[in-house]
Amino acid sequence: MKSNKNAISAMCAILTMILALALVTGCAKKEKNQEAATLIPAMKEAVNPNTEVKTIVDQNGRVVKIPKEINRVVMVPLPLPSLYYAVTGSCQEIVGIHPKTKNKAEFSMIGVLAPELMNAATDFVKGIDINIEDLLKLRPDIVFFWGLDPKQVEQFEAIGIPAVAVYTVKGGDALETLHLWMKMLEQIFGKSERISELIAHNFETMKMIRSRTQNIPQKKRPKALILYYHDDKRIGVYGKNSYSQFWLVSTGAINVSEAVSGIADVNMEQIYKWNPDIIYISNFSNTMPDELLNNLIENQDWREVTAVKEKKVYKIPSGIYRWYPPSTDASLMLKWMAQKHYPDLFDDYSIAEEIKRHYSRFYHYDLSPEQIERILHPVRKTAKVTTN
Repeated sequence: MKSNKNAISAMCAILTMILALALVTGCAKKEKNQEAATLIPAMKEAVNPNTEVKTIVDQNGRVVKIPKEINRVVMVPLPLPSLYYAVTGSCQEIVGIHPKTKNKAEFSMIGVLAPELMNAATDFVKGIDINIEDLLKLRPDIVFFWGLDPKQVEQFEAIGIPAVAVYTVKGGDALETLHLWMKMLEQIFGKSERISELIAHNFETMKMIRSRTQNIPQKKRPKALILYYHDDKRIGVYGKNSYSQFWLVSTGAINVSEAVSGIADVNMEQIYKWNPDIIYISNFSNTMPDELLNNLIENQDWREVTAVKEKKVYKIPSGIYRWYPPSTDASLMLKWMAQKHYPDLFDDYSIAEEIKRHYSRFYHYDLSPEQIERILHPVRKTAKVTTN
């Protein structure tokens, strides 16, 4: 009987503790919600105190009122800070970026050209989710975000913060996307001679490559493959309407994965069927060319693939940003890849010298031989990935 009383007493004590804990947790949660409810309106008043505004239309077709004077910029899309630098010549105004942008800046030229970017906050975003309270603490005058995420559109419209939606255009045309982004930045931050020069230079480069490759018969074009994601468990490739298709076809090659829908995982049997003459590895993969050339990947035998046998496996360079997605180094990507496809057709320039001239002309920076080497042969850490 005594043991039963003890058991009942113990149970009552446990229940009392659980109720108390629930009460404390509930109160804390309520206080946090109340704090957020008062904090956000107060911060909204502090955001963008400028009275002078202008109107722009973002890529979602939304009419957005933005301040004429912009001193604090938040850019969530990964490539945008490097474009901002190319347009303005500085990243001093950028106060918030995606953590992956900061990781990339550590191992790319944007970190050298604009070291101030490393001081930008990153804790307001995780993956594709933006914490509005943490964002508002940065007191941004303007925010750039991925416009294809309906949740983010709703968030920004609800709080009324000047937010500009961007996205990559359908079809995978890297130059079209790049030029649209650059023109939008010009519309917001003012006219820039760099933009018109860069766009004209990109078109001139495309014209030059097309004039030399357009009459090459299909059967004489190299079959190429870009490994977008790759490790010992996954071989991820893109098909039509992708940057892979754009870069390869624009430089006179055949994309062997063209029939793939979107991005797809394939096995070695499919690689053997495609049997590419050239393989490129993107900077979204940690894999390095020597790992394929020396057949070091577990559960994958690359020895009989033509590109491996002929030692034509290359890591895509990484300059002001990765060269695979849209970047202001796009003309260099085209020249580099065209030269890999047709060394004899494009033997009238040194890609190292082209890189040096490009950085001097458009970024007003004199690259050292070591920096040029690092651009052309990026280290494994260039593809550093975080969980954020």
